[in-house]
Amino acid sequence: MRTALATEVSEGYASRSRGGIHRIIDIETALAVAETAADLREHFEAGGGLSGPAARRALTQAASTPRFEGREVKADFARKFLARDGAVLYDNPHALLLCLYKRDRALCAKGEAREAPTLDQCVAGCGNIVRTDHHAAQLREHADILDKKAAHTPQPVGDRLRANATRLRSYADNHDRTRITRQETSA
Repeated sequence: MRTALATEVSEGYASRSRGGIHRIIDIETALAVAETAADLREHFEAGGGLSGPAARRALTQAASTPRFEGREVKADFARKFLARDGAVLYDNPHALLLCLYKRDRALCAKGEAREAPTLDQCVAGCGNIVRTDHHAAQLREHADILDKKAAHTPQPVGDRLRANATRLRSYADNHDRTRITRQETSA
């Protein structure tokens, strides 16, 4: 929603400020970010692994991210919470990764000063990427689906599907090779 509504359409004609729907989006985004951090903490504490250029930073941020269970979150607090550059962890289920958004490392921002990542423009080599064991498993599942589709499509399309499946498996394999776990960080 944040990506879709942060356009000229929603902030242009007849718009006076970041009120209305933007306040609700800020609050919901802050709650989702806090839940993502809590999930990452629990995954790691349960022995799960993390990988990616921002994995260690994500662990630090997840440990210090507040929990909002049972508390009312005001729009002003949500906006300040989301404005912490390099400290906000976004879930990107379509790219099968987490983004620990830091403006100066964000390849999705393309030189623009954005407060949040453009999750529909995630770039594979970005320095903000974090993957969990769940993401690696999902990458392999998606690769298997692409291979099955490739078997039933014409060669040029099938070749692209197989190439994408290979790329996804390489991301999962890289996760397995470079993942950090609780045992490794405490040793």
